[in-house]
Amino acid sequence: MDTRDEEAPLVVDVLGGETPKSRTRDVHILSCAFLLIFLAYGAAQNLETTINSEGNLGTVSLGILYVSFAFFSLFASLVVRVLGSKNAVVLGTTGYWLYIAANLKPTWYTMVPVSLYMGFAASIIWVGEGTYLTSIARSHAIDTGLYEGT
Repeated sequence: MDTRDEEAPLVVDVLGGETPKSRTRDVHILSCAFLLIFLAYGAAQNLETTINSEGNLGTVSLGILYVSFAFFSLFASLVVRVLGSKNAVVLGTTGYWLYIAANLKPTWYTMVPVSLYMGFAASIIWVGEGTYLTSIARSHAIDTGLYEGT
């Protein structure tokens, strides 16, 4: 994947061109998206073991989620390299949406597979987010001539 494609803005400006303002806007969009996702996910995760206590469903689903997160983190860099950081972030958000949706009607048949997928999604969303922010920082450094922070 072309690195300039990764540095392209999240939202296309109709006037064209990438500007420092578009990079700032992209960081704000990414930050707001993560805020909204993790507000919902954080609430669901905090209540997981309390609400889904029958048969330890909540505890088991969180265990599966974090074990799969650790396992899939080994391959997350490769997945992000293949998909690109922006596509990886979008794909990663689907895991959070599905996990929250599965908590609306929690059963073993919904929570276990969704927790497994959520571990995969969490691994790629964090690698994709870091990669995208690094590419924005690199573009900013090139434009301002501030290499290595000096």
